[in-house]
Amino acid sequence: MKLVRIDWQGSPIWGIVEGDSVFALEGDVYGDFTRGGRLCKFSDAVLLAPAEPGTIIACGLNYMETVEQLQVPVPTEPALFFKPASALVNPGEDAFSLPLTTDTRYEAELCAVIKRRAWRVSESEALDYVLGFTCGNDMTLWDLVERDGRLTRAKGYYKSAPLGPVLVTDLNPDEVRIQGRVNGETKQDGNTRSQIFNTARIISHVSAFMPLMPGDVVFTGTPKNGHYPVKVGDVVEVEIDGIGILRNKVVMG
Repeated sequence: MKLVRIDWQGSPIWGIVEGDSVFALEGDVYGDFTRGGRLCKFSDAVLLAPAEPGTIIACGLNYMETVEQLQVPVPTEPALFFKPASALVNPGEDAFSLPLTTDTRYEAELCAVIKRRAWRVSESEALDYVLGFTCGNDMTLWDLVERDGRLTRAKGYYKSAPLGPVLVTDLNPDEVRIQGRVNGETKQDGNTRSQIFNTARIISHVSAFMPLMPGDVVFTGTPKNGHYPVKVGDVVEVEIDGIGILRNKVVMG
């Protein structure tokens, strides 16, 4: 099933996508719901990021090719960092670079959205706590990583986390193709089977020290060549098989 969050007559609502139609979601997207009446064509919908996070948490250095490319030690546990909810960017909306940097980069990622409180969950049950999966772009002010020695500014800045276009509830996250493009040119072409820690392991690991709540987002890392520089005016696309294409233009914030 494909779920979508749209701006409907000035208010955000959840819907169900079937073909090129969006139907109303009646009930609780994080609990029980049914399909209601048809709202509009999917191609006419004003898409919003398909999540309502209190927390966005991300796993870095999660592909062996990336670790080798950056020449860093292989992590023995998921390497985590946070993005604030203000980092979220809707599909088609402009994503930011900032005057603070001379080196903005993008990272194409598979993201999981949580559907119920996950606290101290096992790896074997972790995916039961996922509402669905979507495309994400973990944008980074790359030169601030070295300058600051930490990731707070480099990855937590305003409008640095594009997400969408839809949420797929029945995707196998352990073997999906991820592509990243800049101005139509493919820069990344990887697969989640190359992850060091799969989605279930990451969620279980996070839930051991903090509860994940409904609507929270988990970024699961970027494949090789994911730290590709982008500039103002560039259009970045993240495509994941079975989900679709997330497209955002980079502007100066």
